[in-house]
Amino acid sequence: MYKRWFYLALPPLVLVAAAFVLVQLFLELDEDSVDRTAAERLTLYRQTILGEYQKFRYLPYMIARDPRATSALGLGQPVESANRFLQEMAENSGADLLYVMNAQGTTLAASNWQDRLSLVGRNYGFRPYFKAAINGEEGQFFAIGATLGEPGLFLSRPTPVSGEPLGVAVVKVDMRPLEEAWAEGGETVFASDANGVIFLSSRPEWRYRSMSALPGDIRQMIEATKQYAGQSLEPVGDQPVQSKDLLTIDGNVYRHNSADVGLLGWTLHFLVPVEETRKSVLPIWTATITLCLVYAVIVLVLRGRRLRKASLLLRRESAELKELNTRLVEEIQERRRIERALARSSRLAAVGEMSAAVVHELSQPLSALRMFVAGTRKFLDKGDTQTAAENLDEIDSLQLRMASLTQELKRFARPGESRIEKIDLRESVRTAEKIVRPRFEETGVALRLDLPEEPLEAETAPLRIEQILVNLLRNGADAAASEDEGIVSLRAGLQDGHVVLTISDNGPGIPEDLRERIFDPFFSTKSSSGGMGLGLAISMRLAEDLGGTLSVSANIPKGAQFELSLPGVAGMTPASSPSGKLETEAAQ
Repeated sequence: MYKRWFYLALPPLVLVAAAFVLVQLFLELDEDSVDRTAAERLTLYRQTILGEYQKFRYLPYMIARDPRATSALGLGQPVESANRFLQEMAENSGADLLYVMNAQGTTLAASNWQDRLSLVGRNYGFRPYFKAAINGEEGQFFAIGATLGEPGLFLSRPTPVSGEPLGVAVVKVDMRPLEEAWAEGGETVFASDANGVIFLSSRPEWRYRSMSALPGDIRQMIEATKQYAGQSLEPVGDQPVQSKDLLTIDGNVYRHNSADVGLLGWTLHFLVPVEETRKSVLPIWTATITLCLVYAVIVLVLRGRRLRKASLLLRRESAELKELNTRLVEEIQERRRIERALARSSRLAAVGEMSAAVVHELSQPLSALRMFVAGTRKFLDKGDTQTAAENLDEIDSLQLRMASLTQELKRFARPGESRIEKIDLRESVRTAEKIVRPRFEETGVALRLDLPEEPLEAETAPLRIEQILVNLLRNGADAAASEDEGIVSLRAGLQDGHVVLTISDNGPGIPEDLRERIFDPFFSTKSSSGGMGLGLAISMRLAEDLGGTLSVSANIPKGAQFELSLPGVAGMTPASSPSGKLETEAAQ
């Protein structure tokens, strides 16, 4: 079978391989053609730049020798005749600006002396072309004008042309007509300076950006000379030049050719989109894909004949498939019936668990109720009606609690119905202590409460908190009852924005291998008559419903320790230490 597929796929593979070879060959031919054209265009553009430079190079020398232009230097102040002469020279020569500066770099005469932004009186001593000329050299510098904000090539000569320079003659050449000619030609070409900054470009959005990120010292030098008038000079490429031939700009890849201008370290760049260097690729791949599709159609036609024969066999087998489908439907219906039966069993189990929970939770207040009733009778026999009345109040409170507890156990399966309010958890602790007090008196275990004077505020359900605390305190009393000096301690405080209640005892403790199961329903470490194993399971569920946690660990040096953590109210700060302490001990 694999051989047959190999022979079927062999002709398309040969076609694709041949197309790949042809594509590589034509790519090289297209790239050579593009590079030859680029070399010709770069040579032409280079000559136009040098021609523009040579056209105006003589002007600073002529001005530096002409006393009509430099007369202001002898007087040390602007002279109208010098301004008019420079104005006439600029109009006749086509130069953008002509001006003369003294030895300090202040302009004393300029061709734009009548304009609002005249150069007269302005100092350009910071420009490199001035510094070169005042040192007796020929100055050349491309920059954005510091006054007019227009770019140009600045050419300068010292005046007089021999001897100690007294000033500097400058001509500014506007290079923008070159850019306009490049743009009209529809070609992508630009010029960069010795630092890699683009200053002439057929694409205006690339002007005054750099070929790559500029070092800090280069940026400082450009800012000191104000060469580009605060332009950002951000890199034009999405990434550094990958190679001599490719450049990526704004997500587009270009074939890149360059040539030195031979002036001020300038470089000309000529870009052609790589798509234009791959004109032969599309026809080759189109022809290849077309041939592959024709081949595929022929193969499919032949295969279709075979499939029609196979369909006859499939129709014969359809009857068997229908019968099998019928059996599957019957099995699915039987499975659904079993699932419904299991669901009814689960509901009955849930009812049983809830009934056991009701018995477990009501047994604790009923025990306390019996103790208060017995005490009331004794106090009535002694004639102590006041204490008897207090016990009756406690009995009334317990029966109200039993009614509320019944409602809470109903909510055990629907936790969202509990009433949430802002409470002081210290009150919940004291309420729980009253409920479990008879159990502690019965077992002879001491109960110690360690509460801070500051309120422990939380937004929670108070009755549920009391249920948890009653369960934990009662379990602690049962665990410590076997000790000679049984002690159960409850400590409360703030920790990381949570209210933490810690209940510990000095009983036998919980074996480490049983701690993970201690919160499972109906699991208990007590004897068979000591409990149903629901208290901790219900407490865990209540703590999670309130957004808190309940955990168990070993108490040092002996016993078990339960930690209840509940979210506190925002803005609460923990006290440095509990400033008040309430200790209650049952008679031993």
